[in-house]
Amino acid sequence: MKNNKKIIVKLMLLTLFFTIFSTITTAENSNVVLATKNIDFEKNANLIEWFSPSDCEPCRNFENSNINSEIIWINWFNAQNDKINNLARADTNKRMIQLNESSIPLLVVNGNVITINENDTVDTWSKQLEQSIKNSNQNDDLINISMNVDLLDSTGDNNVDEIKLYGKITPLQNLHNDTAIHIHIIENFVDSDGSGARSYVSNVLREWVHRMDFSVEKDNSTDWEYSLSETYLESAGINFEKGDSNKYSVIISVHGESLENDTEMRVLMANSALLPSLNEQGEWRSFPLILLGNVILISGLAFIVIQERIREKGLPLIEGKIIHSKNSEKKINLNIKTGNKKVEIIKVEVSKGWRTSRLKKLPVINQKENFDFDFKVINKRNDDSEQLPLQITVKTDVEDLGQWMMDIDMIIEKNE
Repeated sequence: MKNNKKIIVKLMLLTLFFTIFSTITTAENSNVVLATKNIDFEKNANLIEWFSPSDCEPCRNFENSNINSEIIWINWFNAQNDKINNLARADTNKRMIQLNESSIPLLVVNGNVITINENDTVDTWSKQLEQSIKNSNQNDDLINISMNVDLLDSTGDNNVDEIKLYGKITPLQNLHNDTAIHIHIIENFVDSDGSGARSYVSNVLREWVHRMDFSVEKDNSTDWEYSLSETYLESAGINFEKGDSNKYSVIISVHGESLENDTEMRVLMANSALLPSLNEQGEWRSFPLILLGNVILISGLAFIVIQERIREKGLPLIEGKIIHSKNSEKKINLNIKTGNKKVEIIKVEVSKGWRTSRLKKLPVINQKENFDFDFKVINKRNDDSEQLPLQITVKTDVEDLGQWMMDIDMIIEKNE
């Protein structure tokens, strides 16, 4: 019982220490993951890049009639042809220069530019798209990629300040040196002029970055990561305070070719994922680490208290008294009251300077019984002139609770 009380006190002190330590650690931790998600590249998808004016109704009809689960769609707009300039990105011009194109509408399927006549019907465009997807060569396994996305709080205000992407990239063949990873952040549905009067535009590009910072040598794996900083997010108009994070998606595509192939760069692999939801993971974020630690420790304390109550109800109560004393010999009575567990007396020992008389077979006592047990102890010096301290140690085996040793100090004598 005393040992268990000491354990409880220690755990309470540990709880206090953990609380202080957690507070300090939380304050010092500058990058807290608010939400995380894996981007699955097991099933490759077709990457469609569509460059068009924002006020082009046929363009909106074209995209709306062709977007499906097999297609990853990106809408690019620039200030030159975007009358509603909140959709415009300087990245659009950079991407068109990269593709060596200057006019719109422009359709790019898995990295291949498709010639579009703006005077053709939406049906004609759709047939061109369908045929281009069929003609795309995406069957070669040139690269393996795994990727995760984290939404980070880097300032301690519980808001997203950074998007971190990280994973492993392994070429399965030697790749062209111009092979690159393209990162796109798109807004899934945008009120184009903020009035609600126009139709919503889907899959609007908000940020584009291309990276060539990984090995292109066969079987040479790169542990890769890249972060979109708070500055990137602000310049792109990506704001998580105005809605849940998964109103945005991240698109990862690898553009390249094998080293031996002199063709134009194509999309080797592409996939997209909604950004992890802050709302879905918010319950855990609002459940502080300190409170979680305290709950765990308090649960541990409760477990100890419960176990202590079980032992209290199960362990026997043993009382001893000296009922006869003559010269060096004393007769001892042990009264054993069992709780709700059966008890076996395994051994009876006495303190230094004493010995017990030969004991008969030690008893097994059923639960909730009151049992008296008598035996004699003898002073080894054969002399009662010196009062040696006498302590009886009873070793028991308690059903379900294991073995317990109980010490009884024999102080009061009852003389005949």
